[in-house]
Amino acid sequence: MKTLLSISFIFVFSCISMAQVIDDSSVDQAQSGYNFVEGQFVAYLADTVTPGFVERKFQDLNIQILDIQIEPLTISIVNQPSETSIDSLRAHPQVLSMHTIVDKTSMERTLKALKDNGWTEEQIDEARSDAAPMEMYFIQFDYPVNERKVKIIMGEYRDVAYKFLPVPYRTVTLKAKEGEEPTLMNKVEQLPFVEGTAMIAGPPE
Repeated sequence: MKTLLSISFIFVFSCISMAQVIDDSSVDQAQSGYNFVEGQFVAYLADTVTPGFVERKFQDLNIQILDIQIEPLTISIVNQPSETSIDSLRAHPQVLSMHTIVDKTSMERTLKALKDNGWTEEQIDEARSDAAPMEMYFIQFDYPVNERKVKIIMGEYRDVAYKFLPVPYRTVTLKAKEGEEPTLMNKVEQLPFVEGTAMIAGPPE
């Protein structure tokens, strides 16, 4: 059985740090250095699943979910596109939400640069009053939207430059009977929306 060994601490949001693929014979060797959490493990999920879908699937299999971490894909707009594009994106059926932040820091940085280049205080004050605040947009897409779909959607907005924000793995922590973790992990790995499983371990005592 393929097993992922996750060397991690369990935080409030069950953040899983690094993982490496090992075979079953290596698990016993690793146990001498790490304390595995008995009775639970982590499943890594495909990038198009939704929380509701995952909850239903594991409920159907009578597998208890201890924690679920699925965040929607988010991008930030890195230029100042037209209001038409922004309004269209805000109303897009595959956009969950759009948040706007006024970037005052960039404005002050620009005004400082003008001062360093010899502008007078009067000119800087006039520039400050005339300048529109720089707005930063963060767009969250619906859960089934992955990076490929985002690129297709954003290809319709030629005046919008964007970047992807880092997204943690989509994971679910599952309960298993102590000693039966490998059997259940093998079963879960057969599900088409599961990309792998991981035993949870902390640092050695």
